[in-house]
Amino acid sequence: MSRSNIIPSIDEFRLPKFDFEPWSTGCSVYSQGTDEAEKALIDFNECVSESVEDWSSEKKLFAVSICFLIVLNSAIASSLPGGAVFYTADYFHVTEEQQYALPISVFLIGYVFGPLLFSPLSEVYGRRIIMIMTFVGYTAFTLGCAMAPTWPALLVFRFLVGLCAAAPYTLGGGICADLYSNAAHRGLAIMVLMIVLNVGPASGPIIAGFVSPASWRRKYWVALMLAGVSFIPLLFLPETYGPVLHARRARAARSWVGKSVKPTPLVSNKQSLAKTLSVALIRPFRMFSEPIVLATSLFMAMVYAIFYLFFEAYPIIFGGVYQMNTGVSALAFIPMPIGACLDIIIVMWWERYLERAKARNAPWALNEEYRRMPLACIGGPLCALSLFWLGWSARPTTHWIIPMLAGIPYGMGIEIIFMALTSYLSDGYGTLTASALASAAIMRSTLGALLPLLAQPMYGALGVSWASSLLGFVTLVMAVVPFLLLKFGGRLRRSSKLCRQVIEKKEGLEGQV
Repeated sequence: MSRSNIIPSIDEFRLPKFDFEPWSTGCSVYSQGTDEAEKALIDFNECVSESVEDWSSEKKLFAVSICFLIVLNSAIASSLPGGAVFYTADYFHVTEEQQYALPISVFLIGYVFGPLLFSPLSEVYGRRIIMIMTFVGYTAFTLGCAMAPTWPALLVFRFLVGLCAAAPYTLGGGICADLYSNAAHRGLAIMVLMIVLNVGPASGPIIAGFVSPASWRRKYWVALMLAGVSFIPLLFLPETYGPVLHARRARAARSWVGKSVKPTPLVSNKQSLAKTLSVALIRPFRMFSEPIVLATSLFMAMVYAIFYLFFEAYPIIFGGVYQMNTGVSALAFIPMPIGACLDIIIVMWWERYLERAKARNAPWALNEEYRRMPLACIGGPLCALSLFWLGWSARPTTHWIIPMLAGIPYGMGIEIIFMALTSYLSDGYGTLTASALASAAIMRSTLGALLPLLAQPMYGALGVSWASSLLGFVTLVMAVVPFLLLKFGGRLRRSSKLCRQVIEKKEGLEGQV
């Protein structure tokens, strides 16, 4: 097997010194060595090219489809105990209802730490090896959940499953960005990824609701079967991360020229890995000092946490008010992914409308805030509407389909909020996008782990109507964030040192054109 086909180990992975920008596909000259005598000039057109840009559409579709499949596993696992956790609690003699939310909450705690660990590791080792290794861990710890002897053991395994499941959750967007440099194609891939992240959690309680009455362990066996089916195509996932592919390209070039010259090491691998990890652990927390990052993270965290609170609230509403069994009551989650799919129509219409406005040089269309923020302005009121609808229509005298349909506007709202604000952070922070998105991930996973713990006491004390209304009022307050950013976002970006660098770079490129 050619060494160019092998994933580089940590000891081998060292980016060579290039006399060109390594992400360019049209380069022809490669140089390496420590002095002029050791340098070798190589025509890359004569070497084997391994750039994602050269892949066929079919190969890109194959890679991104595998990514979506692994993300689906992660998303389903996140909510798998929801709606049927009391079968597990009865088995382990857990009597405190507040503990019913713990299997989901500890999973989401894993989502807090996973991005901090796996994102920098993927920048050293590449996407493929991290996806495979973490999926092996995910499968093993899911088996641990299925065979857990005690309640604390189950919670430990759920945390470890969440930690490993955070890898595809974190790297999915990066793989889409690796594969599609075209903004329209990349946007479509991200949109499908967001839908998968909505469909997965809605599917978990349905699976659990129908299989848990026979045994609470069966839902984890179902997850294991899905993991087993998914693992086979995962083995064929090609590497998509540019620096790893260019390192392979450099080795192929050295092999072609018939000599092996050690590239100039910029830093030692241990120092590089340690520095990468330290930056990844510290910088996301520093990013909270950015008003834009803090505001958008809080807004996304609130709607995300309420989404996971539904996995505790829906059994109370549809199981308590309408006396549905666990399987049937879990079907109430179906309208949410339907709403998420409807967002495709809205986003495609907005993209077309925005392009027409740019074509006629409308001043507002050139404003960065107007590219995505109007979509987020729609999302907040949709989520609030859903909560009021759910709270005041869930009555024994009202048909069950009425409160169930309240999931459609929430699915639309949360999907469009995430798509708009994620794109806004990416556009605003440039090379620091990963840190900005990691900050948002930390915030939403933390709140997502904590808020479901309040579901049982809140709905017990306030009742369905006022508990849902309280969440609706909080969502309405947070819904002003995109409106404020629409008005003051440009000023905030210009006052931010980090955003100003991105703005100056864009203006410089436009000046060259």
